[in-house]
Amino acid sequence: MQKNEKSKNIMLVILLVSVVSLTIAYATLTQYLYINSQAVVSGASSSWDVRFTAATCHATGNASITHDFDMDATNLQGLISRFNAPGDSIICDIKVTNNSVVNAKLSTYIVQDGTLTYTGTGANKAADEALVTGKLQYSIVYGAGDAKAGQAPAIDDTLPSGVTRDLVLTITYPSSATLPDNDVTVAGLKTTFLYTQD
Repeated sequence: MQKNEKSKNIMLVILLVSVVSLTIAYATLTQYLYINSQAVVSGASSSWDVRFTAATCHATGNASITHDFDMDATNLQGLISRFNAPGDSIICDIKVTNNSVVNAKLSTYIVQDGTLTYTGTGANKAADEALVTGKLQYSIVYGAGDAKAGQAPAIDDTLPSGVTRDLVLTITYPSSATLPDNDVTVAGLKTTFLYTQD
């Protein structure tokens, strides 16, 4: 009986040594891995930047420019031009750049967004205003360096991140039109572009 008990004790010691050895081996062969991270979702003001980056205009025929565009990031305004003969044009090369980290698409595009006003001078004011009303031709197309050169902008046109697109604005007093007796000021020429995230 002593031999059985002695053998049980030896087995128990061997089992205990085995369990301790396995525990030490497991502890030696394990490694914790950790992932710690942080994310910042940029606000629109810090990551969204679609803007005008250039605008240059020139006159054709007998037209002249008395004041060029005043430009800031989102507005081109103040262009004052004079049409001295039928067929005169003002042509403006405009650059729109997406400095954002995300792509943009054209969501709204309205040519002649507003009401034109015609203000004549001189004795034949009303007749001159009527003569000029509705005669100016106003168009915007993509410029020569663009893949859509010569085409008008359209809803869902893309403006990828880091890309500049060329636009050409043309205002023409048509060859078939008659000049008024005195100056007529046409105000309210306006176009709206709304870019949103693509």
